[in-house]
Amino acid sequence: MKRPEKKYISVKNYILKGIQRGKYPPGTKIPTEDAIMAALGYSRSPVRHGISLLEQEGFIYKIHGSGSFVKQIFEGEAIDIYALLYPDSRGIEKEFIHGMRQAVNHSKIRDLHLIFKRPGRTTAEVIDILQSLPLDRKVGIIIVPFVDQERANNRLLAANLRKLEKANVVVVQLDRCAPGYEGNCVMSDHRSGAYEMTRRLVELGHRRIAVILEHAEHSSIRLRLQGVKECLAAANIPFPETNLLDIPLPQMSKHEDQILDLVRKNTATAVFCFECEIAFEVQRLLRAHDIRIPEDVSLCSFDDHCYTGREQGFLTAVIQQLEQLGYFAVDLILRELDKPSPQPINLTLKPSIIERRSVAAI
Repeated sequence: MKRPEKKYISVKNYILKGIQRGKYPPGTKIPTEDAIMAALGYSRSPVRHGISLLEQEGFIYKIHGSGSFVKQIFEGEAIDIYALLYPDSRGIEKEFIHGMRQAVNHSKIRDLHLIFKRPGRTTAEVIDILQSLPLDRKVGIIIVPFVDQERANNRLLAANLRKLEKANVVVVQLDRCAPGYEGNCVMSDHRSGAYEMTRRLVELGHRRIAVILEHAEHSSIRLRLQGVKECLAAANIPFPETNLLDIPLPQMSKHEDQILDLVRKNTATAVFCFECEIAFEVQRLLRAHDIRIPEDVSLCSFDDHCYTGREQGFLTAVIQQLEQLGYFAVDLILRELDKPSPQPINLTLKPSIIERRSVAAI
């Protein structure tokens, strides 16, 4: 007499049948545990066991907080993915890279290579790298676009990216978009992140909010500033231009008096920095002049990667899903190489707000 199939095996075969029949194509999400429990009438334990088996056998992979996805499978093909990361991406680069490597490790592609290229500080150097890449097999490019002050250089970069697309290279922009180039992009929802942080400051009673940023030409920074302005406008709170400081990080020491005036002249009760490195320098400056955070002024930022040790639980920040951004950039390349989309794909991940000791109500 044939023994009945164990429940967790039934779960595994149920999902596997859907994968094999194309119900769950590569790169798509399989049903949730709750959905499988409802479909099969099983408890959570065998459902979880069956999903775990599929992961062990290489059919699916998990992304923390997002679910389980069907793996890409390219038998016998070689794929090179080149990652050109912006030289000033600072602390976020490490998390981007970790996410990319996770995606490569989760892939079932036999001959998949992730190759990092370090561009210089000019658009011409970035273009030189793009033009030198070998295209004798399947190629994908992840690029954090270098935005040049000269519009002609930006147009030249966009033209080179379009030329690569015509050569069947999949290009994915990471973190920001190149001016004049309508292509695939994986980025944070910078506007909503800045909007939500500003809204929280307003809820805490702040009406005089200053913003300190650099690289105002970058699309990500423009979106953050848009979020701040939209939130303040919705609350009928003015945002004077004197409360906006555009200061390159290497030149912070030359603008210390401007930053101090924001607090000393009661121009700002809260300072929102668009980079955590800027927040770190602002904090150092304020402490050196006996200005207390948050008693005298609240301080918040985008990201907190430069805060370690005892300071790790200090800064209130908009936290981006940096590892997932890197992960999905690789995943998008593999999907587009397998089945190209007729239109560019824009994937936006929503950041979260983490409240800590650097912000208080007034």
